[in-house]
Amino acid sequence: MSLLWASPCSVLGLVLACIPLLAGGRARWSSGALEVTYRESQVDCGKLARRLPFRGIVFGHVILAVTSEELRLIGPHERVHVRQYGRWGLLFFFAYGASSLWQLLCGRSAYWDNHFEVQARALSVQSH
Repeated sequence: MSLLWASPCSVLGLVLACIPLLAGGRARWSSGALEVTYRESQVDCGKLARRLPFRGIVFGHVILAVTSEELRLIGPHERVHVRQYGRWGLLFFFAYGASSLWQLLCGRSAYWDNHFEVQARALSVQSH
């Protein structure tokens, strides 16, 4: 059911996945999510990929990571976001944004103090 509930978000992830895939990236289905990587390691990336403000991002059941190497490191964290999308569905976009806005209004970091990021960091550490 969570796959269907999160499917509108996954569609966005599939559209965005076309960018690295058309540039020679790779995709594989693993543990309920499509993992898409641009290159194997940082050494293989160009300047633009190295300067991205994120190393991985999730849309529904699609995980986009710059490199396979980085995906191995951030994978547990990103899998928590996949489960969050499974619970929240399309509402996740609103809830994540609202949490970031609230943190900013309270003088905190929109990313580091975001409820969903805090939860992903905590649960990904527990899964190791």
